[in-house]
Amino acid sequence: MPLVIALAAIGFFLHRKGSLKPTHALACGAFGFYLADTGLAGSIDSASANLLGMLGQLSF
Repeated sequence: MPLVIALAAIGFFLHRKGSLKPTHALACGAFGFYLADTGLAGSIDSASANLLGMLGQLSF
């Protein structure tokens, strides 16, 4: 499952619940763009890929 889809789903559910305001979503999106330009981007990408891989292997 791509990380973008997972984050979009989380954002959708938080918005529906009323916990995520549009200004908060814009701030988080801007933070993500700035974070992608840092040296941590590779580590974050590999960690999130591993986490989503583990979640994908769970069966309910």
